Amino acid sequence: MAKEYDVIIVGGGIIGSALLYTISTYTDVKSVLLLEKYKDVALLNSNSASNSQTLHWGDVETNYSIEKARDTKEASERVLKFTSKLPKSERDLDIQACQKMVLGVGDFEVGRVESIFTDKFRELFPGAKKIGKDELERIEPNVMKGRDPKEKVQAILSDAGYMVNFNALAHSLVKRAAENKDVKIDVMFNSNVTKIVERESDNSVFVNGDEYKARFVDVAAGTYSLFFAREMGYASNLSALEVGGNFYWSPKVLNGKVYRVQIGGIPFAAVHGDPDITNPNITRFGPTVSMAMRLERYNPGTRMAFMKTIEFDSATLASFKKIFLGDSDVRRILKNNLVYMMPVVGKEQFLKNEVQSIVPSLKGSELHFAKGVGGIRPQVVDEKKMSLVLGESKIPGRHNLIFNVTPSPGATSCLSIALEDAIKVAKLLDVEFKKDKYEKELGPIRSK
Repeated sequence: MAKEYDVIIVGGGIIGSALLYTISTYTDVKSVLLLEKYKDVALLNSNSASNSQTLHWGDVETNYSIEKARDTKEASERVLKFTSKLPKSERDLDIQACQKMVLGVGDFEVGRVESIFTDKFRELFPGAKKIGKDELERIEPNVMKGRDPKEKVQAILSDAGYMVNFNALAHSLVKRAAENKDVKIDVMFNSNVTKIVERESDNSVFVNGDEYKARFVDVAAGTYSLFFAREMGYASNLSALEVGGNFYWSPKVLNGKVYRVQIGGIPFAAVHGDPDITNPNITRFGPTVSMAMRLERYNPGTRMAFMKTIEFDSATLASFKKIFLGDSDVRRILKNNLVYMMPVVGKEQFLKNEVQSIVPSLKGSELHFAKGVGGIRPQVVDEKKMSLVLGESKIPGRHNLIFNVTPSPGATSCLSIALEDAIKVAKLLDVEFKKDKYEKELGPIRSK
């Protein structure tokens, strides 16, 4: 006989963990089941080795609109409020403050930095400030060391820089969810979901032949979310490019995060330099861009599942042609990154074109490929609009079912994504959403 729950969450990454915490803490549901394919939470793309460990704030992301920046700042503030209540030893594992800036090099990038520093930007980020060569030399000396003195340089220094171990944060969210004794919470690891069946009255999730029923199913399975949606007949107009990224490391050469100017409309364009929350003695540079052709970076057995996230028809091919061939910036990025994948010459070109724009004096002997580092994020393509979908995507089901597809800044947005779903769960299941408690603990809920 199938076990029954109010809510089943498929996927135990940072989004699934935030869903578990938010739904169990701020709604009156009585039972929640979290299903995770692997032996622990957040072992794939939420793992600290799989991402840049950044709590995005919206102030150094130069391809964001003001509204997107506002949403991102709000999402980050929720993470800060949650972690502020943790014991210091646990909080320090999850999140640490660090210096952060966006760096413009050359006429175009400096012009872009100048153009985003508007009155609306300053109103939203009153603590951010523009800095020039003298201050850069003081706070990030290696950014200026060895640089051509004639080269134009301009930066925006953030007052809200943080690095996050999203694996540790996921553990904290699950732990706090389990402290609520009024809700039955089950977490099952090594639970590979093979099928989801949608019905008007309830939904069934099958794991290794066993059936679990729920009044609401929330699929937060990262690269697998679109796979499940398409398996169930949804999102026929969407395909997913699984964007993989490699990183390189050097001995510590930066005091904080140094982001580059991002090209508008391209979510994966800019290489940046970052500290590592798990190793204070290094700086990481990346990510490079590659099309992974699989759903898990280091699992070639997921290629067939990846093929099911793409409809190889005329609309798909026309969309890819327009995206990859119709935009000169995309063509340049892909061309460069194909070179970066090549042995020997790839590292040399990556150093010359990307890393030395941030740290001009860094030598090739100091730059090392980070083996086993880097993950995959699903970059959704809308074939009707023939364009990339920027930001998070939600695919609603017909009967109490939702699929979360979370490209950048998905991990940062974990509690905001969970808030939106928790409100929907409460409404559909006719239970209370504890708005007053939520706003007291995690901040105001802004109407959109």
